[in-house]
Amino acid sequence: MVNLFVVALLCVGDKVLLIRRLNQSFGQGLYSLVGGKVEKGETARLAIKREVHEETTLDIPESAFELVHTLHRKGTETEFIALCFKVDIAQMPAPYNNEPDKHDDMRFFTFNELPTNIIPAHKQAIECIQKNINYSEHGW
Repeated sequence: MVNLFVVALLCVGDKVLLIRRLNQSFGQGLYSLVGGKVEKGETARLAIKREVHEETTLDIPESAFELVHTLHRKGTETEFIALCFKVDIAQMPAPYNNEPDKHDDMRFFTFNELPTNIIPAHKQAIECIQKNINYSEHGW
């Protein structure tokens, strides 16, 4: 079974918001894009709006999310497709770490200076988006 995930590139200029995972079964101590699993009965845009709000308190309209990349990832235990959406949040309130039990850091990084402790598939997606590559595979 292939799971569907959504992630968001929440951008301000040449910077992207990343969160560091805490107390989670996957990616412990690694930075990642904001996002999560699409729930049953939920569209991808509704899921990314929900995930962004749950994790950052930002209330972004579904229509603001632009699909910019699709990543097909095969891990050791799961296979999933991640839809990567991008939105400029420069004119919005500052994001807030609304889930400190799941993320111990939230900050902006420039696209050219991503942290070394980032989930590799997320780094790949960011790099592909910067090169206008709309599809990639990871772990195959």
